[in-house]
Amino acid sequence: MKAKLLFTFLSILICQKLAAQVYLEKQTRHRFAQMNLGLDYQTNFGGKTAYIDADGNRKSLALGQLHKPRFLIGGTHFWGHADFYIAIPLHSPTFKKENQVVNYLSGVETVFKYYPLKIESQKIRPFIGTSVAAFYFEQNNNNLEFGNGPELNHTSLPLLAGLTFDHKSHLFEAGVLWNYANKQDYYISKTDIANIRTPPLYLTLSYRLMFDTTISAEKSWESGRTDEVTQLLADKKRLNSFYIGAGLSSAFWMSKSSYNAVNRPYLPKYNTSIMPDFSLGYYMHQPDMNIALTYRGYGTSTNTYGTIQVLHRKSAGLEATKFLFDYHGFVPFVGPVLTYEQLSFDESFENQRTAGVSENKLGYGITFGWDIRPNRIQTWLLRTNLRWFPKLDLPIDNGQSISFNGIEFNFIQLVVYPGRMRKR
Repeated sequence: MKAKLLFTFLSILICQKLAAQVYLEKQTRHRFAQMNLGLDYQTNFGGKTAYIDADGNRKSLALGQLHKPRFLIGGTHFWGHADFYIAIPLHSPTFKKENQVVNYLSGVETVFKYYPLKIESQKIRPFIGTSVAAFYFEQNNNNLEFGNGPELNHTSLPLLAGLTFDHKSHLFEAGVLWNYANKQDYYISKTDIANIRTPPLYLTLSYRLMFDTTISAEKSWESGRTDEVTQLLADKKRLNSFYIGAGLSSAFWMSKSSYNAVNRPYLPKYNTSIMPDFSLGYYMHQPDMNIALTYRGYGTSTNTYGTIQVLHRKSAGLEATKFLFDYHGFVPFVGPVLTYEQLSFDESFENQRTAGVSENKLGYGITFGWDIRPNRIQTWLLRTNLRWFPKLDLPIDNGQSISFNGIEFNFIQLVVYPGRMRKR
């Protein structure tokens, strides 16, 4: 996975034409957004937890600093006034002290920044923002017979601030993240609860390289040639096109299962899952909407104080999305999604199998997102998808269930129209 990300990074650097901020010359739809790729280095500060020692006494433990490199992929938007990207950890370090092994850095983070003064070459620009961030905490106590603590996973909206310096196509940045929602209840044994504090502050240093993928089509747009070709192809029904989409999605488990609330109270919500996201669709030009078949398959697991749970979901869906408006190539859409679900849950407790349930059922949700679409005759574009499934449960017994309710977030999906690639 990490090698593929780095290979993609290097390939795009070689194949794409770099450009300094083209939006400084003029603000057009083809200069609305610029893609960027890079790396950052994240360090945390503060935090504390507790543990039970070998004599059964509770002790406090201050958390030390952990350092994590991350791969960044995203883009600047609104002509240098906004920056959206996703940060993917490349390494997961742990903190070891007093017979405790603790992991408490953030996971995949989707970042949204606003620049009051647009990014410009050779200038320092302040930013503020927020992110959708998954924070993890896992503590293993080797003094206990079953020493694996819960994999605590909470998603929050931390606040961001910092400075960005640009040199031509190179962005250098120093930023700070404040996770104000850092107090959590955590089971340090099957029966003992501690009020822990995950690190509230994170410092990041980053480098990104910007490049443009749409500026080459600007001349045809301004000359009117794009409108002529669009109308010609629309008359021939050639803009009604099949497409293929592929990308990576994050699945956030939004609620704790009623089965665990009753039988396994020491288990938190499940960890965020990462999975490939595929779609095969058909675009209709006149109503400006998509009909698509989608597929996602993912799972999660936990091994906590002798309880092992494994969950799997395979989801094939049909969704219809309508584009709402076109703001200089920023085109949001929304619509329903109906899915056929294969859900499964297995559990063992202290090496004895205690549950094994699976079910095929229908699910429903809402899809929202946006395309970066400078014109309607492109052979490919970048899409962002967010799917929300408000009620997707797997019944266990006695009215209890395992919750698959969640939000799936596909930050960047490559959408290709094979039929548009043939010579017009």
